[in-house]
Amino acid sequence: MARLLIFDTSGGACSVAVWSGGGLAAERFEAMAHGQAERLLPMIGEALAAAGIGYGELDAVGVTRGPGAFTGIRIGLAAARGLALALDIPAIGIATFEALAVRAPAGCVVAIDTRRNDFYCQRFGPDGAARDAPEILPAAGAAARAGAAGVPLVTDSAALAAGVDREPADPPPAPPRAAEFAALVAGRHDSLGESGRTGLPPPRPLYLRPPKAQLSEARQPEARQGERRRGAPRR
Repeated sequence: MARLLIFDTSGGACSVAVWSGGGLAAERFEAMAHGQAERLLPMIGEALAAAGIGYGELDAVGVTRGPGAFTGIRIGLAAARGLALALDIPAIGIATFEALAVRAPAGCVVAIDTRRNDFYCQRFGPDGAARDAPEILPAAGAAARAGAAGVPLVTDSAALAAGVDREPADPPPAPPRAAEFAALVAGRHDSLGESGRTGLPPPRPLYLRPPKAQLSEARQPEARQGERRRGAPRR
């Protein structure tokens, strides 16, 4: 059976899981807003040691590819691509929506905090498949969407969960946890087959909006033009 290394750095945590023998062999989880770059590789080493598996025994790597924190997504994808290249194994990307949707197998609306006063949202059915395209909604819109569909709201935001008319929140709000979606990665690995895994392209990030830095850079030319117009002498 496949031996898989799975991790997530897309949100407010650094999470690692090792899948072997058809089940979870080890996991490490640390909540953190920053510092995933420093902790990811040590946690991977700890999880592999706990599972008794060496790097050279791995069959594939699984990683969340977003949406989520831009820096976190880049950290996770860079690590997955580096390991896949060094070990000559495939890297399998999982959308963060999918990673959270496993908490509500009967169907749900997933709402991921963008840290910009709104949420990345997508609805999933009982088969685990997305029912529509992802979109960006305010908190009220995310909660209303779940209520209208009559399904749980799965979120990483305690503030959003607290505002939903359910007490306590079910499932509780939390960032993605590799141990929870490890079986999803294993299923994806098996469904690809040997031919599908050979030459599998590296996972690409799933961004629903550009990073703040890109937005700022895009606005700079406009600002400079405005300054020139304001400073130009009148004729």
